Amino acid sequence: VLRSETIRDAQNVLGVGRKNILINSQFHVNQRNENVTSGVDVVGVNNKYLIDRWNEYHNGGVTRRITVTNGVELPNGMIVNSHKTELISGSANWLHPVQQLRFEKWMYGTTFTVSTWVKTNFSGNRIRVCDTLSCYLLGPEIPADGEWHYVTGTITFPKSGLTESAVTQWHPAFGGVPDGAGSYIEFALMQVEVGEVATPFEFRSYQEDLALCQRYYIRFQAEGTGQRFAVGYGDTGGYANFIFHLPEPMYRNNPTLSHSALSGFTFATGSGVYSGASSLGIATSPIPHQQIFVSMYWSGGSPWSGTPAGHLRSANGTEYIAFDAEVT
Repeated sequence: VLRSETIRDAQNVLGVGRKNILINSQFHVNQRNENVTSGVDVVGVNNKYLIDRWNEYHNGGVTRRITVTNGVELPNGMIVNSHKTELISGSANWLHPVQQLRFEKWMYGTTFTVSTWVKTNFSGNRIRVCDTLSCYLLGPEIPADGEWHYVTGTITFPKSGLTESAVTQWHPAFGGVPDGAGSYIEFALMQVEVGEVATPFEFRSYQEDLALCQRYYIRFQAEGTGQRFAVGYGDTGGYANFIFHLPEPMYRNNPTLSHSALSGFTFATGSGVYSGASSLGIATSPIPHQQIFVSMYWSGGSPWSGTPAGHLRSANGTEYIAFDAEVT
């Protein structure tokens, strides 16, 4: 155990830990606040994340609609959430819902079983797995009858030679050519586990999946005017510096920052509230990336005197700041 390089390595040695290596397979974590229950149209964007951890590729300027439906009843009687990718317009060679996971050394020589409920209305689709170098279609072809089917497939990764800095890909269905607008792939309860036999789906609480998702993406959303995002101080040269404490370490070394309109953020101190910053960005993100330092910059110089303590604050109650460490 002490020689394990990752948590998963240690879990494999001890025979403990969660069995499903996919995250948010119940589609209940939606930190980006996308309106996926009504359907979100995606036009010609690659590596598009809507619902947490689930990615959409494209193959040209096609429009796809991503919908998460709550309360779907499967043939086994379970009531679940489903994820649907539908071709709206354009000519597509495939539809491409996928979860990508960074390759880890424990995966060498490991046998994985993939299981999922799927329904589709065009032929040629099977489970697909990519091991960083090659992609494989697994299990039987999924009938193109618009009905739910439970499918499984098994793959053993090679013992060496994979690209350790790359990602593995796990697709519920892939390979068929859509028949035009209205073609879709819908899936639910996808699971990837170590071993040769598919076992019952491992349900997780929202809180557990949220914590796992926040290693890849976390969004701080204001819920009222004047809400404080982080504590910091005003420096010379037009900079105000703040520290964000994250509930989970971010997955990769260089997360990116996105935010709502800059005009909605202020630096609030005991002597005044300062707006009109020129930029907001990451200053440093020290390993293990559980603390991220963010700077606001005023191009005209510091509008305050000295080095006052203060807060990064929401002016309108709708602002957000997000850190993104998703794998692509």
